[in-house]
Amino acid sequence: MSRAETAAAFLREARLAGRREPAIPEACAPRDEDEAKAVWQALHAMEDRKIVGWKIGATATAAQQAMGLSGPFAGHICEGMVDEGAEIEYRLADLLGPIYESEYGFRLSADLPARAQPYSREEVEAAIGSLIAGIELPERRLADDQPLGPLGTIADHGGTGRYIVAYEFEDWRGIDCVDQEVSLTFNGVEAGRGTGRAMMGHPVEAVRWLANHLSGLGLGMTAGQFVTTGSCTGVLPVPGPDTLAVSDFGPLGLVRVRFAGS
Repeated sequence: MSRAETAAAFLREARLAGRREPAIPEACAPRDEDEAKAVWQALHAMEDRKIVGWKIGATATAAQQAMGLSGPFAGHICEGMVDEGAEIEYRLADLLGPIYESEYGFRLSADLPARAQPYSREEVEAAIGSLIAGIELPERRLADDQPLGPLGTIADHGGTGRYIVAYEFEDWRGIDCVDQEVSLTFNGVEAGRGTGRAMMGHPVEAVRWLANHLSGLGLGMTAGQFVTTGSCTGVLPVPGPDTLAVSDFGPLGLVRVRFAGS
C-alpha cells in the first residue's frame, strides 16, 4: 500500500474499533496539506457505508488562517451517523472526543455530479430542496494533542461523527440563514454566538465550494444527500458529562442535546 493508503487504513481501523489514537504512525503520516488530502481520498475510497451527507470545516477565513490551511476541508457522513429531533441524548462515553457545532445545512433535491465546468451559485440553489437547522458532533480518531494538527483533521475527514437534523424547511429561500444570530449555551452559560455569514458570506456559498471541490476529485453529490456548512457558534469540545447544550436558532427553534455521564 502507499503511504496514504496505509494512513487511511490506520484511521479506518481506529473508527471500527471505537478508539482514539495518539498519532498517525510517523512512517505514513502526511507531511503537508497535499499528502493529508491524499489520505482523505484513500479513506473515502475505502468507505463501504452509504454516504448520506457531507460536512465542511474551516469555511471562515479566520479559521483557515488560524489553522494554516489554504482553504476549507470536507468529510463524508454515512448511514447510521444521523439522528433526527430537537431533543437528543447521548452517553458521552459512547462518543470519541465530541465537538459541538450549531450549523445550517442543505438537503439536495437534485444531483450535482462531477463535471469540468464549475457550478454557479444559481445552479447550486436550484439543486437545494430544503434548509436544515442542526448540530454537528465531530468525533476524533486522533488525540487532542496529536502532532499533525490540522493535517490530521483533514486526513480524518474533518473528524466526522454524528449529525442531528433538528428542523428541516422546504420553503427555505425566505429564511434568513445569513444574519439571524444563533447562540449556544452549555448548562445555561453562553459558550458561543454567531451567524451564517461566517460561512463564506452565505452558507449556500459553502455548498457551492463543496460541489466544485468534489468535482475536482471526480466526485459528485446526489439528491437526498445533505451538506452541513460550518458552525455559527464556534468549534467547542463538549465540556464533560452531565452537560446540556442548547442551540437557539431564533425563529427556527431550539435544539437541546444532553450528554449523560452514564
